Amino acid sequence: MKISTNLFFDRASSQITAGQKQLAEVQVQLASGKKINNASEAPEQASTLQRLRTLIQQQESFQRNIDLVNERLQTQDASLSGVNDLMQRLRELSIQYTNGTLGADQRRIAAIEVRGIREQVLSLANTVDSTGKALFAGSRVQAPAFSAGGVYLGDQTPSGAPVGSSRLAQSHRAGDDVFVDVIRKTPGQPDKAVGFFKVIDDLANALETNDLDAARRGIDEVNIIHQGVSLAQADIGADLNLADSQSNVLREQLLQLKSLQSDMQDVDYAESVSKMQKQMLALEAAQSSFAKISGLSLFQYL
Repeated sequence: MKISTNLFFDRASSQITAGQKQLAEVQVQLASGKKINNASEAPEQASTLQRLRTLIQQQESFQRNIDLVNERLQTQDASLSGVNDLMQRLRELSIQYTNGTLGADQRRIAAIEVRGIREQVLSLANTVDSTGKALFAGSRVQAPAFSAGGVYLGDQTPSGAPVGSSRLAQSHRAGDDVFVDVIRKTPGQPDKAVGFFKVIDDLANALETNDLDAARRGIDEVNIIHQGVSLAQADIGADLNLADSQSNVLREQLLQLKSLQSDMQDVDYAESVSKMQKQMLALEAAQSSFAKISGLSLFQYL
């Protein structure tokens, strides 16, 4: 069988070129740390990796949202803890200063403290998060939840953030679900709704004017608005537990997705270095053989 010089050179050149290409691919993998650096190398794996990256980015976005929701819920909880303490003091004052043994001057002093409590509660009701958004204004987060007069300025639309593919976590609350109205029953008059801060204002006025009947009515009304705050805080606690549970789920999913991505994408350095060394030896052998054989001629056999 006769092998032409052109065929010999073509085959040798192809082998050396293929060896150089394989060696270059391994070197690129080692430099980048990735098995696949061009989609054309493994289209199906590249497509799967892209889907994994998209899922990971989505999960990381959910995790960032839940971290922000957690921060807001914790701020709400801290604010309402402060309100609860103030409401407890308000309740104590309403009971203590409706005692018939105390005088008008003492009640006027108590009225000053009641008004001070009212301002502290208003400040807590207008708490904002780290981005300056009101936490108790429903979806109207850019403005204070309550006016200086105690009028609710927000709406009834709770504001949430996506923390899963089909799950929202509540991050802002409607203020009038927390700082509730009271239905005031007055003999001979129709029942009417009285706002949270109006209840406190009326108690302060009753103490200041020594109106014991109005002050005693304030005891029950303060109990009602205090209960509303306590129930809202309990709801926040439940939301915090749900957020924590969802965060654990997200972290586990992220871990699994990143592990799968790593298995498909990341280079095994020990294996790749060994492969590179074998390819280098094979390439050197091919080049050496080509150099020796191409230098042979008929005269060397004579």
